[in-house]
Amino acid sequence: MADPLRARLFGYGVPYRARLAGAGHLLPLETSPAREAGDLAGELAALCGQPAWAPTDPGEWATCVPFGRCGVKNLPLEHLKVFNLMEGWLEVLDSNGVQELPLREGEGVHIRPRSVVRLRARPRPGRRVLVAFQTQDRTPLMGNAAPFTLDGHAPDEYAARLGKAQEAFVAVRALAQADPNAYRAALEGFFGRMARKVEGDPQVAQTQAQARQEGAYGTDREEELFARQQGLLSPEVISRIRQQDPELFRFPGMFGGITTLFRINNA
Repeated sequence: MADPLRARLFGYGVPYRARLAGAGHLLPLETSPAREAGDLAGELAALCGQPAWAPTDPGEWATCVPFGRCGVKNLPLEHLKVFNLMEGWLEVLDSNGVQELPLREGEGVHIRPRSVVRLRARPRPGRRVLVAFQTQDRTPLMGNAAPFTLDGHAPDEYAARLGKAQEAFVAVRALAQADPNAYRAALEGFFGRMARKVEGDPQVAQTQAQARQEGAYGTDREEELFARQQGLLSPEVISRIRQQDPELFRFPGMFGGITTLFRINNA
């Protein structure tokens, strides 16, 4: 029987802690893989009904590395749910201009191909913002996703990567009204570089064929699939995340400290 989870890239992340600076820049606060793994594990335990507490500073924000996908045959769509926020937005840059989509606790939003997005949210006191994500296929692992930079290069170190992508996002967002042609050119340059890396890749085609076979693109069972994703959060899995098991935890990711649970999905 077809099963969309067999073909999807899915998991959770605790977006980077940041402070809001002038002109909309979000600057990263100091952290470490151990802290991110511990906070992620704590928030996942809380999602499963256990108490949680994460120290937060007044004025602290949560953000992601601004990123986008070129889209392979206009796929895949990414589904997000965001938790533990007082207020938040998904900022979107695409060929239609700039949008700010309000985020509400546990409510699904979508990220479409050929858009660049930035998450911006204020956490509830004593909590970390938590993101649940499901991407319809696994082509982002093969190059169909990248941090948003203007030269195609993203530093490895988390603060430098986050800072460079934030700077590019703020600069290009400002061009949407000031210079629409330059705005469109910046987006096309970003998507074009990515497309050239994945164009004609047989592994990408094979991955998308599997996703079609499993029904990962056309299903309307998103709530059920998110519930099944959460059902994988056993005490053992959460403990492995806390211990930074490389099969289950990675830092830095687009959403900070992340766990990609598809590797343990036996559905």
